[in-house]
Amino acid sequence: MTSRTHAADGAQSLHRAIGLLRLLSARTATGWRLSDLAQEAALEHSTVHRMLGCLLHERLAVRVAGTRRYTLGPLAYELGVAAAPHFAIERLAGPALAQLAAETRDIVFLNVRSGAESVCVARFEGRKALKAYTVEVGTRRPLSLSAGGAAMLIALPRAEQSRIQALNLRAIVRRGEAQQTAVRRMLQRSRRLGYGCNQEDIIPGIAAIGVAIRSAAGEPLASLSLAAAGADLAPPRRSRLLERLNAEARRIEAQLGLLRY
Repeated sequence: MTSRTHAADGAQSLHRAIGLLRLLSARTATGWRLSDLAQEAALEHSTVHRMLGCLLHERLAVRVAGTRRYTLGPLAYELGVAAAPHFAIERLAGPALAQLAAETRDIVFLNVRSGAESVCVARFEGRKALKAYTVEVGTRRPLSLSAGGAAMLIALPRAEQSRIQALNLRAIVRRGEAQQTAVRRMLQRSRRLGYGCNQEDIIPGIAAIGVAIRSAAGEPLASLSLAAAGADLAPPRRSRLLERLNAEARRIEAQLGLLRY
């Protein structure tokens, strides 16, 4: 076996391990059964078992106490703490977003883009409870499944949009054709309007709007979104809230030089 082959095998193993870490981060509350993790990763059971053993040894994964499920380990937390001062975009936005949530009485989210997915890094509660809305800090979802994610997706070049949308639809195939149709409908509306617009497409009774936060090069790296009961996001209130989100997004963009994005 040549050194080039060894390098290729090593890179493949690294990509697979990173993929497992992404999946582990998607279920931090309950963890994954080994069989489910292998199915979701589209890898052999034995391969996932071997790689998971390495992650456990390095403390990047742990077994959930009293179960046979696995999730992220303490080293993942330690690495995040070290990176936070240079990438924690929520530190630029926290007070203003908390004030916006208090004034509107809705829920305000800050998400960052992670490839074809979005990760919630901050959530600010208004006074109106939306019990069906379970997105918490750390939640990882396909870009196509939220107004904030859609705002980032439609800000990408069309070829990249198509690639990611196809990936996202494959990722949610088990949710059924109705869910995929709802996602397509939300994305079509968002492209037409120029911002993420979820009109009760994903969860009945809950609507949301989202705007992208762009890097100096114009790349969408994060988003701001606001979720409310469907009736509370009808025009003209939606337009007023959209102006507030856009203004805050521009303010955050002006401060991105303080971070390493």
